[in-house]
Amino acid sequence: MYHRLPFTHAAAMPLASRPTLAVVGAGAAGLAAAWALRDASLAVTVFEKSRGFGGRAATRRHEGAGATWTYDHGAQYVKTPQGHVAHRLLCEALPTDGRVAIDGDVWTFDASGRVAPGDPGHNAGGKWTYRSGISRLGKLLAEASGAAVRTETLIHRLERAEAGWMLHADAGAFGPFDAVLLTAPAPQSADLLHASAFDADLRALLVDGLRKATYRKIFSVVLAYDTPVPRPGDCYALVNTDGGHPVSWLAFEEEKAGHVPRGSLLIAQMAAEWTRDHYFDDREALAAAVRPLLADLLDTPLGPPAWVGSQRWRYALPDAAADADALARGADAGLFFAGEFTAGQGRVHLALESGLAAADRLQSSLS
Repeated sequence: MYHRLPFTHAAAMPLASRPTLAVVGAGAAGLAAAWALRDASLAVTVFEKSRGFGGRAATRRHEGAGATWTYDHGAQYVKTPQGHVAHRLLCEALPTDGRVAIDGDVWTFDASGRVAPGDPGHNAGGKWTYRSGISRLGKLLAEASGAAVRTETLIHRLERAEAGWMLHADAGAFGPFDAVLLTAPAPQSADLLHASAFDADLRALLVDGLRKATYRKIFSVVLAYDTPVPRPGDCYALVNTDGGHPVSWLAFEEEKAGHVPRGSLLIAQMAAEWTRDHYFDDREALAAAVRPLLADLLDTPLGPPAWVGSQRWRYALPDAAADADALARGADAGLFFAGEFTAGQGRVHLALESGLAAADRLQSSLS
């Protein structure tokens, strides 16, 4: 599927004479970079393997009993510390209609399930999503960027040709491009480069640098209840702080305006070891395994849910960052990188900031 969005910001230079950039991945980092380059004299094309935008900043809907349930099943919100570029992006630059704040704090629990109020410093700053779900962030960035976005296009390999970079997919070859920005999770970007045709020494250096980033697998399990589920204090969510509990995160989606028509919608993100042990369980088995864990954590009985949802995240949260010095060596060849793997932490605002920083490097290189 090809979405041609008008180049409203870079019309001064004819399209054919503008430097060209390919962005691989329409997650937060790739789209932030495309947005930041909207006023540059660049022709930007974004390639995304799935149908939508946003990557792990993803939203689903469930229709049931005459109501629509909206839930963010990957990244739960965008945190915008005051003064950070992510705050200016969400709160000043992008349209704010439909944006909603999450008022409750994030509380903590340990391996024994002991719950306590969260650290005030960690709870400071805005926590944002949208009435239609966090995936709206990707749509807003794509629309405002003026870039051409080609969805359902999986790039298999790159090839360095005399005229520039060619991108190869099942749908054919695209290019040439003066530069390529890779924003897919580090293991996927490493596999892409490993299959590519360009200087062997540089390719090996970049692949090794990407493989320094490691990830946790996470299972998101969603349990819906028609009546409210009691929670500790006025918290919005609970996070495990010592890595010793099967549950890493538990959130009450009804804290997000416009998401839950009634009752409670519990979003449980399971620890890496638990996810590995249950990775191929079906939804009914997942619900049966997760429900007693949540009941014990919340110290309240939980009956069978009205409905269940789930999502496997193979590359959910990076534990370690890629080798920044190695990746920087790609710039002279027109290869750039952005994403959570550059920070070594799974945070949407860090992905946004990584994309914005990559845009600065790209503009300096291509101008």
